[in-house]
Amino acid sequence: MLKKIFDAENPVMQALAVVCDLLLLNLFTLLCCLPVLTAGAALAALNDVLQHMVREEGAGVFRMFFRSFRANLRRGVPLGLIFIFAGLLIAVDYLAATAYVPSMRAAAVAVGLIVLAVSFYAFALQARFENSVAGTLRNALSLAIAYFPRTLGMLVFALAMWLLCIHFYRYALPVLVMFGFSLPCYINTLLLKNVLKRLEQQ
Repeated sequence: MLKKIFDAENPVMQALAVVCDLLLLNLFTLLCCLPVLTAGAALAALNDVLQHMVREEGAGVFRMFFRSFRANLRRGVPLGLIFIFAGLLIAVDYLAATAYVPSMRAAAVAVGLIVLAVSFYAFALQARFENSVAGTLRNALSLAIAYFPRTLGMLVFALAMWLLCIHFYRYALPVLVMFGFSLPCYINTLLLKNVLKRLEQQ
């Protein structure tokens, strides 16, 4: 009985292994995002490891993550800075609209959602394909539009999780530290698995 419970092929044990990997990956990502400049490389590395997990390839999230982090520094850093700058600009526009033109807040939110959606695809593409930063951004925007139902699903899950954490902020910090990046990214990776596979076959 105990042998069956702790068997590596047991679905419960497999699920626990995934949870542990997501926890470790989130901590690695947070650590590598602390310098801010390296946030893009950290998110690309997170996507890379999760793509290997979903395809059931490779082993050892620590080794895979930091190897991918080093490999993605050159293009990941500028890609991350572009999204950080865009996010700050949208936040400033939203605050300005709130103070002076409240009717424009919806426009700022809409642009913010578009940027967030493009970022989901951009870091997934950065992790999987060799391309320039500009090429990655163009392809990310095209895919976000072409696969709109998947894009909407990714946005809904990520926003629902983050909004719940904001609403229950007293209990949210441990959840964000453990799964704030890795869980939404894992869901995105599952949704994009076939999309990325088709792109590789082209």
